[in-house]
Amino acid sequence: MSGPAGVAVGVRLPLATDKLPPAELLAIVRAAEDLGYSSLWFGDHVVLPCATASTYPHTSDGQRPFSADTPWVDPLLALGWVAGQIGPNMRIGTSVLILTLRNPVLLAKQLSSLSWLSQRGIALGVGTGWLREEYDAVGAKFEGRATTARLAIESIRQLVSSGGAEFTVRSHDGTERKEQFTMLPRAAGPIEFLWGGLSPVAMRLVARACDGWIPAKQPLESLSRHLERLKRACDDAQRDFSELRLVAKPGPGPDPGSGAIDRDSLPCYREHGFSEVILELPYGPRDAGDAIDVLKRVAVRSGM
Repeated sequence: MSGPAGVAVGVRLPLATDKLPPAELLAIVRAAEDLGYSSLWFGDHVVLPCATASTYPHTSDGQRPFSADTPWVDPLLALGWVAGQIGPNMRIGTSVLILTLRNPVLLAKQLSSLSWLSQRGIALGVGTGWLREEYDAVGAKFEGRATTARLAIESIRQLVSSGGAEFTVRSHDGTERKEQFTMLPRAAGPIEFLWGGLSPVAMRLVARACDGWIPAKQPLESLSRHLERLKRACDDAQRDFSELRLVAKPGPGPDPGSGAIDRDSLPCYREHGFSEVILELPYGPRDAGDAIDVLKRVAVRSGM
C-alpha cells in the first residue's frame, strides 16, 4: 500500500524495555496499523560487549548510540510474533539483520518457515555489521564478510525459492560427494534482500546480489550523492538501476537531523526513486503512549 506522494511509510519499532513489555509493544503495532503505516521493521544485534574498540560508522565520533545493556529482541522471532497480530496487507521486515553472524542454511529455514506461517513476503534488510567483538562471540569470521554475505544471499535465494539445494557431504572414509537436499515448506511470498551499507563494497553488493537498498540514516542531499555511486555500480554490473527498490530512513529517530517525514519531503524522496521511507521510532520511548504520539504526529504531517 502506497502512502502520500506514492511513497509508503513504514515503522521501525522501538526496543523491548521494562517500559515496553509485549502488551505495550503490541499497542504500538496496532496503532501503526490503524494509522495507515505500511510496514513494520525490527533491528538486530545478538550480543553486545560491555566495552568495544570497534568504530560505529554512523556517528561523527564513532561511538555507538546505545549501551551494552540495550535489549535487542531477535528480529525474526519478533516478526513471527507481529505477523500473527496484524492484517494481511501490512508488510514485515528487518532493518537491518546482521546476515554474516548467521548460518545461511539455518537462516533460510527460518525465513521460509516465517513466510509460510504468516503467508507473506519478507523485506530482509541485511548488512555485515561493524562490531568485531560480536563476531568473535558467536564464532563468525569478521574478515571477508562481504564475500560471505554475497554467497549467503545466493544460497538463501535458492533454498527459499526452490525448496532445496545441492551440498557436499562426507562419507565415513572421508571422501566427499555432492548430494541433493530438500528444505520445505517453501516461502509463501518473496524474500527480498535490501542491503544496508554505504561503502563502495556495499554499492557493488546491491548492484550484483540484492533487490534493493536500505541505507543508514542520511540527509536527502547525501542520499543523492550515494545514489549516483549506486547507479555507477549498476552500470558496472550491467544491472538495470530501475529494478532496485529504494527504502530511506529519515525522521525523528536516534538522529533527528537526517530528515523529516511530511507532505513536503515525501515527494522529494519519490523524485529520487524511493518507494518507501521508514520512521525509526526512538530506541527507548518513555512508554507506548509516547511512541504512539510520534506515530500520530507523523501521520498527520504526512497526510496519511
